[in-house]
Amino acid sequence: MRGLEPPFEIEYKGAVTKVTEAEIKNRRIFYIQFQGNEKVLTITVGKGLGDEKFWTSIPEGRQEEAEEVGKLIAAYIRSKKN
Repeated sequence: MRGLEPPFEIEYKGAVTKVTEAEIKNRRIFYIQFQGNEKVLTITVGKGLGDEKFWTSIPEGRQEEAEEVGKLIAAYIRSKKN
């Protein structure tokens, strides 16, 4: 498993957004801090039927944001490998 990323920033909906990665019981979670008054979003990768991976919010309820931000996080991490 790769090491934890130090805190980093991504652009989401035209604003700079801070992302912090942590590990709990061998699961990677990401805390996303938006600018303004929006609540922090916590996301992780889940597995569906057939081991299909997907981004999900903790607790559930902000699925659309989790999927959008999760894709940006994955792209950021992949870009560092190159």
